[in-house]
Amino acid sequence: MAMSEIRRDRTAAVGSIRRIAWGAIVAGTLLALAIQFMLGLLGLGIGLVSINAGADIAADAAAFASVAGLWTVAVVLIGLFLGAYTAARLAGSPDRLDALLHGVITWASATLVVIVLLTSSSSALIGGAFGAVGNSIQGLTQAAEAVAPQIGALPPSIRSEVDDLFRQAAAAKPATAPAGEDETEASAASQTAGTAAPAATGPNESSYSDLAAGLAETATQEDRQKALAVLTGAGALSPAAAEERLQAFQQRYDQSVRQAREAASAAASAVSSGAFGAFVSLLLGLIVGAAGGIVGKPRQAVYSTNS
Repeated sequence: MAMSEIRRDRTAAVGSIRRIAWGAIVAGTLLALAIQFMLGLLGLGIGLVSINAGADIAADAAAFASVAGLWTVAVVLIGLFLGAYTAARLAGSPDRLDALLHGVITWASATLVVIVLLTSSSSALIGGAFGAVGNSIQGLTQAAEAVAPQIGALPPSIRSEVDDLFRQAAAAKPATAPAGEDETEASAASQTAGTAAPAATGPNESSYSDLAAGLAETATQEDRQKALAVLTGAGALSPAAAEERLQAFQQRYDQSVRQAREAASAAASAVSSGAFGAFVSLLLGLIVGAAGGIVGKPRQAVYSTNS
């Protein structure tokens, strides 16, 4: 008699162990994503139809963008609430904490699926359809790509002007070729500037690098001499003209660096705003998922031996 009571007690204890219902969570996740996608497409369709081609399209587009922002927030919260409610209801546990955790895990699963989809080739299609979370993560990714501009690179306008100098020198070379003494003096001046003259057919990447190093804020006297050698080596500029041209390049280079740093600062600010927006969106989703799980918990236990 005692042994049978012990067995019944063990069976009751095993039946009351809390176990996560992955089937319910998968079902809730799929429902949340499907509702978000469906409502996102509905909002997109209604918004595009409301834009009147014969009126002020810019004003209509601005109004649509503001309304779309509010709609995407509603889309993600509605989808997560219904998904979490479904997961908690199907899990069958009347415990408040169990239901809350099933709702939270449903939110986490749906969020991870959205992130995976946004990093795939279909991100352009689903970015807006999955609501505020998708938009925030997508905007954060795009802003992060602009944080590291090429501050130390030679601006394209200066590269183009250097190319023109080499082409002009190459075109003028046959006319000055008979003057052997002038070529000797130009070669000697180029060697005195610091390095051997580059070929007049055009500058190479080493020439661009030397010129950029001579224009940098940390440039030494040796770097400046190498930069002058690039300009005089083309054969189109005298040492005095090369010095004057390098001064003009310096002003444009400094301006380009300032603009690049301003762009980097703006991009960093955009990344910060995007990160904060993504955090707020995910936090709202977490709260709504937990609330949906609590509301969806059944009143009576429906335990199952399956997880």
